[in-house]
Amino acid sequence: MAQPFTADEIRQFILDDISRERDYQDEKWGAEFDDKNTINDWVSYIAAYAAGAADMGIRPRQQRVDLLKTAALAVAAIEAFDRNGGFAPRHYEEDD
Repeated sequence: MAQPFTADEIRQFILDDISRERDYQDEKWGAEFDDKNTINDWVSYIAAYAAGAADMGIRPRQQRVDLLKTAALAVAAIEAFDRNGGFAPRHYEEDD
């Protein structure tokens, strides 16, 4: 029995879902908010959603949603990094 979609098509569906989630996040929070996040903030957000996906007590569909949010957050972090040439400094690294 043949797969209904090719591996490339499946990847594109996933990337499209990540892009839609990223659009949602950007509409909700915006670049100004994102640009204030430190690397610690980004990793904390990403880890929280990744940990949620690892919860074996939730439905597989929710695990997929949490993984999409995780991936979109990683994209948001990279976007902020690229926009600003790095991440916002941690409070104890800021110049006085």
